[in-house]
This record gives sequence, structure tokens and C-alpha cells, in this order.
Amino acid sequence: MSGSTDPSVSASTDRYSLAALPTRERLVAAAADLLQVRGYAGTGVAEILALSGVTKGSLYFHFPGGKEELAAAALRLRGKEIGRLIEHLMSSAPDAATAVCAFAVALATRLEDSEFQRGCALATAVLDAGPDTTTVRDAVRTGYDRWQELLADRIAADGVVDDPETEATLVLSALEGALILARAQHDPAPVLQVAKRITGQWRERTRQDQH
Repeated sequence: MSGSTDPSVSASTDRYSLAALPTRERLVAAAADLLQVRGYAGTGVAEILALSGVTKGSLYFHFPGGKEELAAAALRLRGKEIGRLIEHLMSSAPDAATAVCAFAVALATRLEDSEFQRGCALATAVLDAGPDTTTVRDAVRTGYDRWQELLADRIAADGVVDDPETEATLVLSALEGALILARAQHDPAPVLQVAKRITGQWRERTRQDQH
């Protein structure tokens, strides 16, 4: 990534910012915001239209597949946003442990800033999406695959474990589970604790290798 700016993902969608977007992007941004809070089943077309200020005709013009097609586009957007954040942290931190802890802080801060309403949009949406919503599941899988790839590459570069891909799966799974727990408890601590525990093991291995 170019520059030193730390990309972030807003805790909520500002209506004034939405109004400045072209129609298609406005629909996607509004859907992404609602999916993050309410999940797939809890997000209706009427709510998306109300938040975006777009007519039903315009929605189906841009997304002939309706809610599922729009939701998939929104989840791809969220996946790319978080992917850019992970990429920035992994490339700018001195080691994988620092990068993962910074990522955990970013997730915990966003969750707390939203009054524990917004965890991971991908997890919130896919947990209640029906078995026939393959487009939604594909969008979520694409996002997770990219995040896992970025984590694995940085872990591999540090050489702290023998199987970076599996370790990346552990990190991502632990943080996603911790976000759910933190949201339920209204306490960001689980996210920070999970990151500290995992990265503490990496740092200990590094110290042992140096001796």
C-alpha cells in the first residue's frame, strides 16, 4: 500500500456521507451498515431503502437479484475494507505479533465506539443467512480467504511457527469468536486478551530461538 495513512472502517454510516455517493454505492454502503448490525435475516429491503434514500426501482435496476445480490456486494465491500486495514498493519508493523495486536485494538475500538452493535459484518451476515444464499456465502468466503492469506504471509515472514496457514486460521477464528463474546458481554477485553495470548506465544518462541 502507498503512503502511511492507516485505513480504517467506520463504526457507522453517516447519512450525509451516504447522500454524496452515487446511487449504487449508496445502496451498497447502506446495506453493509445494516448487515453489520442486524445480520442477513434481520436486514430488509425496506430498511435499506430508508437508510439509503433510494427508491425500490433503483435498487432493482442496479441489483436485479434483489437483496441477496446487494448483500453480497456489501459484504465484498466490507471484506475489502478490512483486507486493506490488515494489509496496512501487516506491512507497517515490525513483526507479526505487533501487527495482530494492532488489528485486535482496531477491532475492539470499533466495536466499543459503536456501543457494541458492530462486530464483524461477514460473521454477522453469514451466521443467519439461509442455505440457499450461495452468493452471500461466496462473498463472505472471499473476504475471509483474503484476510487469512494476509495473516499467513506475515506470520510466515517472521518464521515463528512451522505452519503459517494453520496459525492464520487460528488467529482469525480466535478473533472472530472473541468479537462475538465481546459484543455479548459489552466488553472489548476478550478481543485484546486473545491477541495477547497468541502473540505472546510467538514472542516467547522468538526469545527461545535467539538464545
